[in-house]
Amino acid sequence: MQRQVMNVNSNTSFDALAISVVHSVGLSGSDLAIAILEQSPDCIKMLDLDGHLDFINCNGLDAMEIDRPESVIGKLWWELWPKPVQGYVKQKFCEALKGRETSFEAECPTAKGTRRKWVVNLRPLVAAAGPVVCILSTSRDVTV
Repeated sequence: MQRQVMNVNSNTSFDALAISVVHSVGLSGSDLAIAILEQSPDCIKMLDLDGHLDFINCNGLDAMEIDRPESVIGKLWWELWPKPVQGYVKQKFCEALKGRETSFEAECPTAKGTRRKWVVNLRPLVAAAGPVVCILSTSRDVTV
């Protein structure tokens, strides 16, 4: 089987190229998304426009030592953080709501009380028509 080389021009993002490659081998964008969610050791969450946690990946549940996803799904995301940093976390969420990717570092224990330090990236996801539709949160455990 001859391998097709994709043309990359200055208007093509490498992420869009990845989707083209996935489609060229007979997989869907959903297949790619599921593989990324399963492969990443990070805690990946989707937050609605009000800040409620709509989704958390399985590796995120493990990293946060959450046994029952229903114990956190639907909760305000910043309320899952310790009280002293909740205002700061909410402020960062509001920045992302305005369309700006933002990041921060903060401590938050797991559901079982294990001390953890996280680097968190918040990225607004934008619909084709332009408005922000949700916030993607990716947290990496950087505890030393």
